Amino acid sequence: MSTPEQTPARDRRADAVAARKEEYEQLRRLSTWRLLSATKAPAVLSILQSVFPAGNRRLPRSELVARVETHVGLLHDEEQDPERGRTGRSAAEYVDAWVREGYLTRRDDPQRVETTFEPSPATIDAVQFIASLQEHRPTTTQSRLQLVIQQFDRLAQETETDRDARLADLQRRRARIEQEIAELAQGELMLPSPESSVDRLRDILQIAAELSGDFLQYREDLRGVDLHLREQILSPEGSRGEILEQLLAGDDLLGQSTVGRTFTAFFRMLNDPVQTRQAQEVVDRLLERDFASALTRDERERLANVFSDLYEPAQEVLDVKTELYRSLARFVRSQDFRQHRVLLDLLQEAQGIALAQKDEVPPRDPFPLEMHVARARIASVAQHQLKDPTDPGAPVEAEVHDATTLSVEVLADLVRSNDIDLVGLSSAVNTVRGRAGQASIADVLREQPATQGLASVIGLMFLATQHAQVREGSTEIVTWRELDGNDYAARIPAFYFLDDVPAD
Repeated sequence: MSTPEQTPARDRRADAVAARKEEYEQLRRLSTWRLLSATKAPAVLSILQSVFPAGNRRLPRSELVARVETHVGLLHDEEQDPERGRTGRSAAEYVDAWVREGYLTRRDDPQRVETTFEPSPATIDAVQFIASLQEHRPTTTQSRLQLVIQQFDRLAQETETDRDARLADLQRRRARIEQEIAELAQGELMLPSPESSVDRLRDILQIAAELSGDFLQYREDLRGVDLHLREQILSPEGSRGEILEQLLAGDDLLGQSTVGRTFTAFFRMLNDPVQTRQAQEVVDRLLERDFASALTRDERERLANVFSDLYEPAQEVLDVKTELYRSLARFVRSQDFRQHRVLLDLLQEAQGIALAQKDEVPPRDPFPLEMHVARARIASVAQHQLKDPTDPGAPVEAEVHDATTLSVEVLADLVRSNDIDLVGLSSAVNTVRGRAGQASIADVLREQPATQGLASVIGLMFLATQHAQVREGSTEIVTWRELDGNDYAARIPAFYFLDDVPAD
């Protein structure tokens, strides 16, 4: 017999269990759960891992279908399909099905004629989960506990508001360091065991490997924020006016979102040349340690390229964020949203009329309309290249100029002798960088035309040598229209403005 006090507690536990079950029912509809619970999950996962060995590499449709075709026998049922006269579906049909199920993500790459595909975040999560089952490495290792404690300790130190407590903590840390210096000077050298060091390295590599799926999720989350903003703009009520006012004022609402702020902070840290160089030097020293020989060849390669492997997918996320921002700004400034809103109102009106007639018009009644449809070959619009009638085409012979190297001194002389508007260029850099978080010279010229022609390009290069970070070994193509109306292009070193250029 239960007491009155026990009955509410039991009811709360029952409600918590029921709520958790409902949450799991929602999660069960996600692509990751569906993929892991699919009948052919072992075959699908093994094929996707083989087709995309790098995890997030893109493939055009024709190459993807060809790769799947070599393994399609693993997916076919044993029973013969009497209608098709063959076993199972084709590789192309499987690819289309995987897109619908959310196992693959379709991308329209402007640099390719064909649509490209890549594993979805759900597939990356499923592959990582299966890999964790294969490795059988316990997560409750000493090194992971140390990482947790160190992060707690660092956060407590950085957020301490008591001046005396913070000073006392710094003095304790100084005492520990002085003791270590004294012991080292006396010849005492305490090192962790090789096994512990290898465990810590592998834990760090596991954390870095999980970032690949996070990059894909970043892109999806940014597209979700963009879609939500567009829905709010088209909504007849809510905060539509405030959002329009912010976008027209040039506010980067994508960058101000939670996912935008998180990624911007990560990308800034990844692009800090001093910090990444120091970190890479530490990694190189670790690879020379004796205990590093216990790592597999794959682990050593991943450790050596841990930072370079992060940059390319991070740059793709930044490109997606920049393109979404520009598209959203064009959507608002061109007044296209007004046409979309009118179309949405008409669709809702038509839907209301149809719903009003659903009980009066039986769905099986013949409709008094005849349609004569001829056979048509259906193809994606993206497969067709539109011809621009105003494009004269490529010239018979392109004019090529010899490349020359401009030093900082030469740039400074050119700026002084040509009266280049550095104040206006600084403002243009700050405007573009403020919206995207960073900006290259090409980014600035795309949004802010070179009003002084080549002089503007020279001025931007001079500002870059003073206030931007150069990416060693990388170049970019910049284009501008000269005062005579002709268009020009040049290849220059890749500079990135990470902070505002001083107004003076």
